Amino acid sequence: MNYTEAIDWLENIPISFDSNYEGYELKLVNIAKFLDQLGNPQNDLSLIHVGGTNGKGSTCHIISSILQEHGFNVGLFSSPHMYDFRERIKINSNYIDKDFILEFIKHNKNYIIKNNISFFETSFAIALCYFRKIKPEYVIIEVGLGGRLDATNIINPIISVITNIGFDHKKFLGNTLIQIANEKAGIIKSSAHTVIGEYDENLNKVFESHALEKNSKIHYADQSINFYKSDLQGFYQYRNINTAIKTIEKMNSFVVDKTNLENGINNVVKNTNLIGRWQIIGSSPTIIFDVAHNFNSIKLIFEQLSKIKTHIRVVFGTLDKVDQLNCLDLFPKNYHYYFCSPNVNRAMSVYVLKDYAEKLGLKYQTFKTVENAYKKAISDSNKVDIIMVTGSNYLFSQINDLNN
Repeated sequence: MNYTEAIDWLENIPISFDSNYEGYELKLVNIAKFLDQLGNPQNDLSLIHVGGTNGKGSTCHIISSILQEHGFNVGLFSSPHMYDFRERIKINSNYIDKDFILEFIKHNKNYIIKNNISFFETSFAIALCYFRKIKPEYVIIEVGLGGRLDATNIINPIISVITNIGFDHKKFLGNTLIQIANEKAGIIKSSAHTVIGEYDENLNKVFESHALEKNSKIHYADQSINFYKSDLQGFYQYRNINTAIKTIEKMNSFVVDKTNLENGINNVVKNTNLIGRWQIIGSSPTIIFDVAHNFNSIKLIFEQLSKIKTHIRVVFGTLDKVDQLNCLDLFPKNYHYYFCSPNVNRAMSVYVLKDYAEKLGLKYQTFKTVENAYKKAISDSNKVDIIMVTGSNYLFSQINDLNN
């Protein structure tokens, strides 16, 4: 087995559920046994745990960048990846070594198969073992799905972070924000500080109840709009920046330097190799990619687009999730849409998008492939148009192949 074969095998492990979400079960028992088999690498690391509905990945990367500017090496486990599995596991801006992944899979393949370890659980275990080997001063772990029973919740962090609460993965987390908040609050740990990114009086009662039970101190991020110079282009990032700042301030393990903090915010992309957040991938026309994938995040995308006075074209494809079709209610009628289905089993049918767009009176075209939608959007555009590609991270890898 070589590296390419190892990655192909890894990416064909069941993600934990099939295209109809059958057989899905959130549980910690499998990952607990696997990590015990591996010598519990999580116990040797100084961990920061980041959950929430939107902004988890960006917040992780902002925290990492600020810590790097303070002179620390930082491990980061995040998901999903766009086009290279190694994006999930980084030290600062550097991806995990290919040889480490290959050797891990060779040594643990039989155990993974025998014990039905999922793709995400395997990825997480690889990350923890890699960080144990490299020994960064801090390791940031992004929650995969939910919180309470997410595989990452096996860790005992020095601080937990919940960015915000919105509707996503309703089939697994609940149909109300209170239910979802209870699941997300599961990452609040005994005697560890907890940072909440967005203030909501009703949801805060959920967090404070969990914190009281766990003897955790709650801290709320600044809710005002503070404009820091940053290489992150999305207007929505100010919320994630404020959450990251509050996290850094409450870590209590080093003295925060204002210059280092500001440099960290200014150099997030440079320091961490973050991709897919209001990322400009082409010019004349301007082509922007953003991994916004649910109602709240897509709403923020269109709020920023509304401030741009030129013709907007949107390439959109998404997964088939509960209430996901409602995202189209946000779509302005003066834009032109190019609907497609990502090449994955769980993609929403382009015909479903078509039928709903017809009812809304949107201007649209439909395409069988992401590539054809993207190419048509470009051919229809003049040099001053903007093309926004959004709806699912799965669009990125297919479009990235065309751009390389």
